[in-house]
Amino acid sequence: MTSDRLGTGGESTRGGPARHVVASSGVYVHVPYCRRRCPYCDFSIEIRRADAGFAAAVAEELAARAAELPWPADSLSFGGGTPSALPAGPIAEMVAAVRAHGLASDAEISLEANPEDVTGEVASAWRAAGVTRVSLGVQSFEDEVLAFLGRAHRGEQARSAVQATREAGIPHVGLDLIVGVPVESDQRIGRDVEEAARLGIGHVSAYLLTLEAGTPLERLIARGARAPLDDERQADAYQRAQALLVEHGYAQYEVSSFAMAGEESRHNRLYWAHRPYLGLGPGAHSLRELPGGAVLRRHNVARLDRWLTAPTTAPHEDETLAPAHALREAVAFGLRDLAAGIDLEGLAARRSADPSPIEAALRAARDRGEVADDDGGRRWRLTSLGARFADRVARDVLAARGDSL
Repeated sequence: MTSDRLGTGGESTRGGPARHVVASSGVYVHVPYCRRRCPYCDFSIEIRRADAGFAAAVAEELAARAAELPWPADSLSFGGGTPSALPAGPIAEMVAAVRAHGLASDAEISLEANPEDVTGEVASAWRAAGVTRVSLGVQSFEDEVLAFLGRAHRGEQARSAVQATREAGIPHVGLDLIVGVPVESDQRIGRDVEEAARLGIGHVSAYLLTLEAGTPLERLIARGARAPLDDERQADAYQRAQALLVEHGYAQYEVSSFAMAGEESRHNRLYWAHRPYLGLGPGAHSLRELPGGAVLRRHNVARLDRWLTAPTTAPHEDETLAPAHALREAVAFGLRDLAAGIDLEGLAARRSADPSPIEAALRAARDRGEVADDDGGRRWRLTSLGARFADRVARDVLAARGDSL
């Protein structure tokens, strides 16, 4: 439904100050259910009705793995898939299960939703369960764009979903936009941004439409049933979206994330800050900090039935990152947070690793105008130019190895 893919380009932190609020640890629940697969989607999903035992299985996995996370958690996020495909009751059950293990009193509890699932009754039930943030997979308010993207809702349903979440008293409401869609007019992005601002949306994630191998969109374009993507036009569309969002008061605090002051997503920043999180459900990822600076990454089996049958013993893949590798990854991820940047010395201390090879890569990127440093070279940030080439900067950092590494 929503995407964690990163856009490319544009301005960084104009549009107001961003708070650098980062969770120290968090819980992610992957809800794989979808009613249909959007043509551009390559996520781990299941086209089927939600299983009655899903919430109980999540609670069972949580009980077995709780010791992996430092508690209390500051963030709980339901992603997918489509979490709003679950009835509100199971959402409340899972929130209660996590809260029993230890959620901070001011924890962010976020949920991704499709507009066609949102009613006043449902939104009120989410609020009663403790949900503090809803991210709506709007993608556009224009019906022609939504039809190209294969979305089930139309623009008026998106507006109604925003109103329902607002009236339910959910404090933070955000939405996703997909830009660079072949059928969009030159005015479409401006109209969508203006509508988001008019509706009082506090957070916007703007993603560039990408063509992933094996997706229905790839096949549709191959046989001429959809217009092909134009790289130059997409790049122009993304930069236009960034400029318009900033003009309307949104500050870009991450490569694809824009927020009004105080509306930044705590859970998103947890990932960029390389903090520990516990991923529950089929296909969920986790990050665990080990003694000595190493990091353990875990990926649950993506097949729902295998996980649902035995959530505590279902197959998973583990990867241990040595301290030097973990530091490179932490820097590559951390640079995505345009507002906070990275404290290289602080990260090196957390990971017990030598920062010298990475510092050399950052200096080279600085010479190209892609990163800047302040605090006497302690903190590094992507520049506006660097944001457009964030993936290249990250690749250079990940390849930065000393002779002993």
